[in-house]
Amino acid sequence: MDDKEDPVEHEIDVFLSRSLAENLYLLQYPVRPSHMTYDSVEHLSTRVKPNQKKVELELALNTNSPHYAKSKGEQIALNVDGHKESAEPSYYASSVMDKQVLTSVPSSANTERYAVGYLKDGELHLSPLHALVQLRPSFGYLDRVDDRQKVVQQGGGEEGESSQDEVEEEAKPVTIKFARPESAEAKARRLASFEYLNKKREEERWVNVDYYGIYDDRSDMERELLIAGKGDQSSAEFNITPKDYLQMLMPLSSEDKQEKPAMPNNVLSLSQLKTMPLGDQVKALLVNAKVIQFHQLINLLPKGTDPQATLRSLQHVAVMVQGCWVVKSDVLYPKEVCSPHSGISAEYLCRGRDYVIWRFTQSRFVTRKEVATVTKLPSEDILDILKQMSHIRVHQGWEFGLEYDYDFTNRYPEITQRQKMLWEAKQQAIFKQLNISREQEKKIRDQAALEAAEDKPRRRRRSSSRSSRKRTLSGRSISDHSDVEIELPKQESLDVEPIFIDGDNGIENMEVNHISNGPTMELSAEGMSTLNSVSYELRAELLKFVQEKLYSRFVLSISELKRLFTVKLSTCPPGHILGSGVSEKLLEEAVIAVGGIVLNAQWQTEHVYVLSKTGGDLDTIRGILVDFLKSSHKVNKKSFAKLVESSLGTSPSDNDVKIVLRDYCVPKFGSWYIKCCSDWS
Repeated sequence: MDDKEDPVEHEIDVFLSRSLAENLYLLQYPVRPSHMTYDSVEHLSTRVKPNQKKVELELALNTNSPHYAKSKGEQIALNVDGHKESAEPSYYASSVMDKQVLTSVPSSANTERYAVGYLKDGELHLSPLHALVQLRPSFGYLDRVDDRQKVVQQGGGEEGESSQDEVEEEAKPVTIKFARPESAEAKARRLASFEYLNKKREEERWVNVDYYGIYDDRSDMERELLIAGKGDQSSAEFNITPKDYLQMLMPLSSEDKQEKPAMPNNVLSLSQLKTMPLGDQVKALLVNAKVIQFHQLINLLPKGTDPQATLRSLQHVAVMVQGCWVVKSDVLYPKEVCSPHSGISAEYLCRGRDYVIWRFTQSRFVTRKEVATVTKLPSEDILDILKQMSHIRVHQGWEFGLEYDYDFTNRYPEITQRQKMLWEAKQQAIFKQLNISREQEKKIRDQAALEAAEDKPRRRRRSSSRSSRKRTLSGRSISDHSDVEIELPKQESLDVEPIFIDGDNGIENMEVNHISNGPTMELSAEGMSTLNSVSYELRAELLKFVQEKLYSRFVLSISELKRLFTVKLSTCPPGHILGSGVSEKLLEEAVIAVGGIVLNAQWQTEHVYVLSKTGGDLDTIRGILVDFLKSSHKVNKKSFAKLVESSLGTSPSDNDVKIVLRDYCVPKFGSWYIKCCSDWS
């Protein structure tokens, strides 16, 4: 239709007020006529359950009304409260039914589709609804009647009768049940059950609130909050395209947000992102991405977003590292959270993470060993922090996750200089929090300066000097193998003798050369290669495989190790480095390199390797057990506990003994046998 035929009659400015967005309830009374309001009725008490958005009103009844049947009211009160002599407090204090209770039930309508409008001075102010509930009469007093009748029937007589002659109740056997470990699936079903959800609803406490009438002065003050203030005038809802704004005004009614499957925690909905203020959008993106470049952030924000406003919000939730932006530690780890791995508080996590971020401002690479030495954090937490902002790089350690953003630093030199000054000040606080001495501080500064100067030519010089430098992994923690610089002699050609696995060593009727989905490999008891003579790639992959198996099993025989290695090969793609030739001797050297030892027991028929130390508190008990297994493959739990007590001078806990025994042995016929044992006598 032409605009001339359909002219605009009147324009109204619309404002969005959020002052009452979290507390604005719309109460409906579906069983009461619209002309019979409760405005003039006395409200005795009001209470709410905020999480459930549940409301309960206690209203007085006009007992003097000609429409009130007093005899019926007295009878109901008598049935509910019983006789006056009862010690239980009366529900109806006036001996008549003088009140009623209205309890809310949630409305099926989607609250996000509704708002309260307030037209004042030619301006329309909209306030989003927090909840929409329907109030209906509650008949909970009838439950009290049923409870009283049950008590009277169980007592064997009328109320008020003496119970002195009551026969003492006979003792009944009590059945004690112990909860068994709950699987993840069973836990999920239990948490989704009606019984559990109803229990959680009942556990929420009622919150008493004050009721003010419609003409009360306090009501007038609250009504003024429906008018948008200055802080509400800039809203993200009006900074989007007309099409998106129209979709927000009229969302699809067929889709209910609460019925949609929950999204993973690491997934951020861009449609939800558009509904947030700019500061919250930037924060949500940084928390999910951990590290991001400025141009990437701008591309994720709605079109037309002001870059300067984005930069102001960005500096509140992130710090600049190598031209990129890393979310602040106190934003990622609020005070109330703790580590999911070790349980340490957010304060210590923030200290360690800030140190890692500062190191990345000085260099492209850090090593986990250095971070662990300085921060004293558990290895799982350090690994989690490093994975947030970096990735492992062979020969060099952990490299910062994104390339240096020179485009940003050249375009915004003032912000770059400001962030540099911020880090200079923050560096002193980090060193003080971590109790770093002056000597250690000087060493860290010198190392950071050296690495910063060598970042660019580092890889080229390393490759040229491999032939003159060697380093062994023996005695080093396996957790640091992946991020320690390791130089090995460069091999022009590798002459490996073919080797085979026979059926007697644990693989029956199987030829590894016929595996179609992986590289071929041959094993024999005699190999010409040693761990220090193979290529770096083969050595690293072999150490990784052996470490994974030994640290998860604690005990490995050579036949079991070769079987696991063959299974590993079957899953590798064609041409994998592990298929280039691995001997039995090479496997044994790899076990020794990752911290394993050869048991050399009298009873064994083949080489058996055990992990005697893990770096934990139980290493002493592990060592005692390993020494015992050298003489016998069978362990008695009580005798072993006494042996530990005599060796340590203190009695070990039963749980510690069980943990160590389970790591190395299996229970059979009342005793514990080493895992690789086949003789249960």
